[in-house]
Amino acid sequence: MATRTLDEAVPVAARGRNRRRRLPSAPGQYLVWAGVAVLTLAPLVPLVITSLRSKPYYLPGGVFSTDAYRQLFADPAFRSAAVNTLLFAVTTTTLAVALGAALAVFITRTDLPGKRWLGPALLAPLLIPPLGLIVGWESLYGPAGYLTQLWHKNLHLPVWNLTSIPGMSVLGAVVTLPIAYLTCKAVLESADGALEDAVRASGGSAIRVLRTVTAPMLRTALLDSGMLIFTLCLEVLGIPLFLGRPANISFIASYLYDTWSNSTVPDPPIVSAGAILLLVVASALLIVRGRLLRHSARYTAGARATPPARALELGRWRRPISVLIAAFVAVTSVIPLLGLGLMSSVTSLTTLVAPWHLWTGGNWSQTWSDPTLHRAISDSLLVAVIGSVATVALVAVATVVAGQSRFRLRRTLPALLVYPRATPGIVFGVGFFWLFLIVDWPGAMLRNSLWGELLALSVRNMTLSYIIIAPALARISPELAKAASTAGAGWWTTTRRITLPLLRPAILSAVVLMFVTLVSDYDPVVFLAKPGTELLGTTMLQTWGKGLPGPVAALALIQVLLVAVALAIGLGLGSTLRKKARHA
Repeated sequence: MATRTLDEAVPVAARGRNRRRRLPSAPGQYLVWAGVAVLTLAPLVPLVITSLRSKPYYLPGGVFSTDAYRQLFADPAFRSAAVNTLLFAVTTTTLAVALGAALAVFITRTDLPGKRWLGPALLAPLLIPPLGLIVGWESLYGPAGYLTQLWHKNLHLPVWNLTSIPGMSVLGAVVTLPIAYLTCKAVLESADGALEDAVRASGGSAIRVLRTVTAPMLRTALLDSGMLIFTLCLEVLGIPLFLGRPANISFIASYLYDTWSNSTVPDPPIVSAGAILLLVVASALLIVRGRLLRHSARYTAGARATPPARALELGRWRRPISVLIAAFVAVTSVIPLLGLGLMSSVTSLTTLVAPWHLWTGGNWSQTWSDPTLHRAISDSLLVAVIGSVATVALVAVATVVAGQSRFRLRRTLPALLVYPRATPGIVFGVGFFWLFLIVDWPGAMLRNSLWGELLALSVRNMTLSYIIIAPALARISPELAKAASTAGAGWWTTTRRITLPLLRPAILSAVVLMFVTLVSDYDPVVFLAKPGTELLGTTMLQTWGKGLPGPVAALALIQVLLVAVALAIGLGLGSTLRKKARHA
């Protein structure tokens, strides 16, 4: 396929070899860089400005002031939210990293039965929309949850408390565990198994192999995933809104959301100040993570990656551990999905009356008859389709500029593309709100339309496209571009006729991932949503607040269905592309 593309491109370039280029590569590359830089950094500038004003920007008489920061730190509710967030982040990170690393070792290094199926099953929390998973857990394991009541009623045993910090941390660990699992699994699969074989050959037990070889290999992965999970925990919004409110437990993100929503004066400066603090902490963690990982090579093997000659034997624990992992997947992902289906199909989920006596289709019919709910579905689908295609197109070109050009600012592009995902979504939401308000055009148009929410969601998640396309670009030989250049092709011609066609599988994967993310994400738009521009995530938050769990469960299942359809289409198209590549 690469040869055919090159053969097609070279004659085109050769015919124009002696012509004057109408569009040099540098202006276009500057335009791409400027687009990425503006989209990434522009929302943060007005955020800083508004946090240092005595009044909201749209009110007259505002002057430079740090009162918002003083008021924030003086508020006992904020200090309590900060402590709760820290406890949640530490507990969640510890649980997620420990479990993720242990599961990665079991899947990649032991003779665990069924690991071929258990490995992919552990990734279920990545594919289930987060609000859907939270609602499913609440419906079954919450204080009034169906299984909680059955446990207490039939067995008369003390019940767990999902609305406590430890309870919410368990759910947070389930959601973020795949990050630690994938990071550790990648390290183990690329490590040299001969080191473990050597320890075993010298008489070392399985425990000694794990302690002296496997665990040191994972130090970098544990640090990397731990820092990332901790940063993600700082921006959690759905868990405290759904589970923390009944127990009056708030996190920083929910504190800012409630302050914004409940204030008599909309968008007070204290919210901007809180968003800036979140931004500073997240940026500091990103810098620390980069510095700590500078010397990660000291923990990697220099030999060629080979699997161990023999997997670690679990002995009589093989089947019990396999059953335990399968039960973990069922309890954390499968059963909550079933709980969503049950909640969406009954008038109320209670142990006092059998579910089949409360069966109803009213929750589903409401998603179509209620204009707000119906519009949320169609708007989310529109945002996901347009946003995924447009974002991946921009990121694909920017990635090629960063990796295969001589553009003088190319080294700044990876940082610009990675930074949005390291920034809490709620920060981007507040930043875009102020940006649309301060910049009259096109701010006024974006502020009052669905396109502003599309922009905020797309910019926030463009990092996901980059982390898929960049490794694929690194595997493309630069000799192809050099050959085209020798034949007279310009950089844009080479990119359009050679590089981007070779990136089609990665681009398709990025589009599918972006679609799934844009359907499920909601943090960046909680401050932008308004009547007429509803999305699934924000509508679920508002509907849950009205005490209507049935329609929320139905909307969550619609999210799951959209994700499943997107993945199925992506897998089908990916298979087609691979077949064409083999026959080319």
